[in-house]
Amino acid sequence: MTTRLAHALEVSDASATLYLAGTLTGPDAFPLRGVCRDIPDHVRTLRLDMKAVTRLEEGAMDAVRALIRYWRESRDGGFRLSFASGEMVAAMVDVGLAETGVSLGERFDGRNAALTGMFL
Repeated sequence: MTTRLAHALEVSDASATLYLAGTLTGPDAFPLRGVCRDIPDHVRTLRLDMKAVTRLEEGAMDAVRALIRYWRESRDGGFRLSFASGEMVAAMVDVGLAETGVSLGERFDGRNAALTGMFL
């Protein structure tokens, strides 16, 4: 079965942005890890932009967690996650990379994180 997920990759000197659009499913984790594997080794920060994802099917968030875990383990790097829904636009950033003073004071996947949001 093929999914309806499209992606685009933008790479700069120290970071890369992976833009996702369409329907995200659990099995998408494997091809997305392949995309990340092809990013040059010197890149340490991955931004996962999910603002154009229109549908999350079963296992979609597991795919996101697996991708983040893969990035951390393979690059020892940081990440940023941006997503949107009908009512909210949000971004999650590793505390070490945070540019915001807002902190939840809780832990995300075993690490400190900051989350900011804007309601539309």
